[in-house]
Amino acid sequence: MRQLLLDITEIGPPSLDNFIPDENEELLYALKNLVAGSRQDRFYYLWGSTGCGKSHLLRAVSAALSDQYFTTHYINCNQANESDFNFDSNCLLIDNVEQLNNATQIKLFNLYNQIRENGTGIFLASGSKPPAQLNLRQDLATRLGWGLVYQVHELTDEKKIEVIQNYAIRCGFELPLEICHYLLKHEQRDLSSLIELVNALDQLSLAKQRPVTLPLLRELL
Repeated sequence: MRQLLLDITEIGPPSLDNFIPDENEELLYALKNLVAGSRQDRFYYLWGSTGCGKSHLLRAVSAALSDQYFTTHYINCNQANESDFNFDSNCLLIDNVEQLNNATQIKLFNLYNQIRENGTGIFLASGSKPPAQLNLRQDLATRLGWGLVYQVHELTDEKKIEVIQNYAIRCGFELPLEICHYLLKHEQRDLSSLIELVNALDQLSLAKQRPVTLPLLRELL
């Protein structure tokens, strides 16, 4: 099992160092340059399926820039309202833009223009589709496509199995392949959720003094 970038024994909060790039090496390189100050652009749009890591990357960039004394503001549009768009920030991160309503689309359009005009701000957004395919105001969708646009590729099932089995080994136990397949078939498929379940399964195994098996997993679930 080849060594992965993720230090799986200490998951911690989202960071660029604990994101497994796989097919996203170019994107990860660009974001690391962004937070290092050698940025190619100030505007970025990431798109991909649910669970591919878009939110992880936005939160990671937000944390990294906050450490550099940027005033960052992260908005998850799944839970946002108009008041969330009233702020003063030089780094704006907007997650799940496809969930914006008419009022918040106008708010984001104005904020985008403000950041573009100030000449120094940073703007990152994510959505489920490329900008041109979003069901948003055309002027907003067009602006989302003006900067660098990257597709975030989801890890393959094989890679997810490799990661969670590696996590289990580092925790001191072996995770049977049948459990991996069961989790991918019946539970949330994003890596964070899978690791949380594997960790919970490990804790239950220790508490009950029983080996990690499919029947034990079913008890947990």
